[in-house]
Order: sequence, then C-alpha cells, then structure tokens
Amino acid sequence: MLARFTNLIKQDLTVTFRNYFHYAIILLAILMIVVINLIVPESVKLTPNEVFYDGTEEKTLQQFLLQEGLEESQLFPSKEALFQEVEEEDNTIGIIMEGDLENPKFTILYQGRESVEIINLLSVTIEEALNRMRGVEATPGYRVEYLRSQAEPIPFNKSLVPMMLVLEPVMLGFILIAVMIFQEKEEGSLRAYRVSPAGTMQYILSKVAVITLLALLYSGLLLLFTMGLDVNYLKVLLMIILSNFLITLIGLSISVFFKNLEEFLFVAVLILAILGLPMVSYFTPTFTPDFITWLPSYSMLFGIREIIFPTGKQHYVTALQWGLILQALIMLAVSYWVVHKQLMKEGK
Repeated sequence: MLARFTNLIKQDLTVTFRNYFHYAIILLAILMIVVINLIVPESVKLTPNEVFYDGTEEKTLQQFLLQEGLEESQLFPSKEALFQEVEEEDNTIGIIMEGDLENPKFTILYQGRESVEIINLLSVTIEEALNRMRGVEATPGYRVEYLRSQAEPIPFNKSLVPMMLVLEPVMLGFILIAVMIFQEKEEGSLRAYRVSPAGTMQYILSKVAVITLLALLYSGLLLLFTMGLDVNYLKVLLMIILSNFLITLIGLSISVFFKNLEEFLFVAVLILAILGLPMVSYFTPTFTPDFITWLPSYSMLFGIREIIFPTGKQHYVTALQWGLILQALIMLAVSYWVVHKQLMKEGK
C-alpha cells in the first residue's frame, strides 16, 4: 500500500513539474516578496496629514510640536506657503495659530470632504495641546488596564504577510486541484486508474500531498525573505498544512461535479470571493459579522497572524487548529464519497 501511494505521489509530482506549477509558485512568491519589501510602505497614514503655521511671536506652538516629535517638514514659515500646501495635497489639513498663548486664534484649513467627527476631534486635540503648553495637565476620568502585555506595533507591509500566506492555500490550492482533476479527465488517465490496485483514498491523499508541498514551498520562501528567522516556522507551517489540506479537499469535492475547467471557474470565483471575506475583517476589525468567523479562511488568516505576531493568545491558535482538523476530517469523508461516486465510477 505504501509503495502504491509513493508511486502515486511521484506521478502527481511529474504532472506538476510537467505543467510548471512549481515555477508558477516560485514566481508568485518572488512577486509577493517584492511587493511586501519594496513596494508597500512600512506605515500608512489613513487620516489626513496635518501641517502647521505658528504666527505667534514666541513660536510656542512650533516649539511644543517639535518637542512632541513632529517633523520639521510639517511646519511652514508663512500662511501663504501653508495655503499652497493644502491646495496641492488632497489629504492635508492646515492649522494656523495666531495671537498668543493666553488669547490664541486658530484657523483650520480643510478640503471639505472630511467628516464632522475628524474636525471635532482635531478641535479637541488643539484644546488639549493648549492646556499642556500652559502647564495644565488634565486628570483623565478613566483608567486604562491592559489584560496582556502590549505587542510591538506591526509595520504595515509586514502585516500583509499573513494574508499573502493564506493566498496560496486558499486561492491556488482550490484552483490547482481542479486543474489536476480536469487534466486527468481529458487525458483519460482516470480510466486507467480505475483498474489499478490503488484506491480512492490514496488518489485523494496523493493529490493533497503534492499541493501541500507547493504550499510549503511558497510559504517557506515568503516567510524567509519577509520575516527572516524571527518566526516560529513549525507552528506557521503546521497551520499552512492544515489550511491547505482543508481547502484542497473542498476544491476537489466541488470540481468533480463539473466537466471542464471553464464550467468550474464561475463557481470557483464565487466561492473564493466568499472565502476572501475575512480579509475585509483583517483590515477593518469592526466589521466582523458572525458568518465571517464561521468561514475556514477566517481561522487560517487570524491564526497565522497570531503565530507570526503573537499577542499571548496561544489558546486561541490551538482552538483554531483543532477546528481546522475537525473540518478537514469531515471534508476528507465528503471528498472520499464524492470522488468515489463521481470519478471512480465514471472513469472520466
């Protein structure tokens, strides 16, 4: 049995190499590495950029802002220069201070597209800054208590790594298994497989094993050249294996009901769009309806993020992994049944 299974893997690897799947995976990994390291910035400012002109004689605001770490490029020598900057830069708000510290006059220049909340928040921030410049420290009416030690801020470009890691198991694993199935249908190799001593389970596991190897190749390259060695590779790759195993089985179970890749692609795009919804929650945590958390891609995405950027929730990762294992076992039984009925009986 082991020898037959090994031969099946060799055959599937041969098909993979013949179709240059490994080259496609390597090129995709290189593309993602370039995007993360060279194109996407480490920080992204989503709120408007503030620029200042201090028209007071003492330059009180300017001195205060520099002490607070403001970059000198955000300070302008005249109102005219500030006006020009706000006109030329769409995502910029200008703040002008005149008078003196006791009788200040502030003017806010904005584009007109900003929400009322942003302008109100800016006004409150200016008032708090004035109090601090006057030496008045306000006593907060609340207490902050951290339940866990605070993690280091994640650079924006590095925050894309978990999403890029999920891309291969979810997107490519789902598609590649279908490509392999339809190719075997066209070549007629399934008819030959029906009369061979190998069984349905070996057929399924061989396909999944080869696609998992491709996923590990992609993930290993991406991790190494974006995160370096400062990652728990064992835990991440285990999550990749579980994710790839599950999604590949889903793709296999669906693809067997279609005659060719063209018919399958329409349904595949719809399913992949649904599986991609957790990526919206990844960047907008406030949008996390219950149905998104039920998707397997949610467990994959947030589990991998917790492993790469730990916040002390190891129990959360363990629970997600057990959930993926349970789902994978269920899908293994489902895929065995549909493959045995749809492929092994028809031999198409």
